[in-house]
Amino acid sequence: MGTKRRREKPTLAGLPGYLLLLVILLLWLFQELRPDSLSPPPQAEAGGLEVYFMPQEGEAAKARLIALMDGAKESLEGAFYEFRDLEIAKALFRAKERGVRVRLYGESDYRSDFRRYLVGGALGQGGNTPRVPQEALRQRVKPLSLDCEEIVGIPVCFDEREGFMHHKFLVVDGQAVWTGSTNMTWNAFARNNENSLLLPSAALAQGYAREFAALFGGTKEGLGEPIAFSLSPEKGIAAQGTAYFSPKGGTLARQALLERLRAARKEILVAAFVLTDREVVEALVQAHRKGVGVQVLLETRNLKDSREDELLRAGVAVRKDGNPYTLHHKVMVIDGAFVVTGSYNFTARAWQVNNENLLILQSPGLAERYREEILRLWREGQPL
Repeated sequence: MGTKRRREKPTLAGLPGYLLLLVILLLWLFQELRPDSLSPPPQAEAGGLEVYFMPQEGEAAKARLIALMDGAKESLEGAFYEFRDLEIAKALFRAKERGVRVRLYGESDYRSDFRRYLVGGALGQGGNTPRVPQEALRQRVKPLSLDCEEIVGIPVCFDEREGFMHHKFLVVDGQAVWTGSTNMTWNAFARNNENSLLLPSAALAQGYAREFAALFGGTKEGLGEPIAFSLSPEKGIAAQGTAYFSPKGGTLARQALLERLRAARKEILVAAFVLTDREVVEALVQAHRKGVGVQVLLETRNLKDSREDELLRAGVAVRKDGNPYTLHHKVMVIDGAFVVTGSYNFTARAWQVNNENLLILQSPGLAERYREEILRLWREGQPL
């Protein structure tokens, strides 16, 4: 009888050359294109985050922001949608005067405000509204290019695209990021319902700095590179998460938001300036139908645009806010563990057109703070 030859298992080394190359290519594509292909969070950095809610913490928040500017040693890079605050303007000018590199990027619709408030701040004007003669503007505003100018020695570039440059972030010395819903205006700190975060993460700050550099340098849609980071609980609230940037990375941002909503098991609390993204609304409806407790608080003056009717028809609890000024949050709290925040409104333009940053954070401690604030505003609101 003949002896059966044992069949050897095929190995990559035994494949013909072209098949081996094909397998390697497919493995690389799978690694690069799979949804969870982001790099893992870096090692946790020591430094707890800080959170502020306006208007009740508006004075403390602005004082903290100005202290960051006054404490900067190397650089301040701010991407600001609106700019109408003399105290902040004075702090930026002080930083520039002591040798800190200050650069700003703004929305072109508010170019005249950047000029008036920065010049007014440099002149030491008080109050909420500067009175700057045209001659003072001519002397202190120097054109650098079509989109950029130097205002009291501070280079400021503007986004002239059709979409909004809607960021509200400041990078301090490449070591910390201030961001959230709060515009650099007196009204935002003193009257509106807003939230701001101070995130002392070098990894995050350097990612925001790269996004800023792209915008400032003329790449109007930004880089769109997600930034993962982690903060340890040694000095305050611990958190880990990812920051996303629109419009270049808008598809990733929206996908991450929808995935987090679809994964909800117990509760979703929403406080939103506007809510028009159809898939976000559908995700909230589907969560409600699965038995998740969903509560949605909306800015009253945007009800004509938001899709609250679809939520109400599905039985979702919806209220309009009680602030006579503006509920400007773009916030969700999910399962008491995740917080969604940033400049990113829940609209199609937020991920397709505008310059935005969206943070999805995992932090029970932070989630509890946001949850308390949304429920407080919910109690002040009115059912629809």
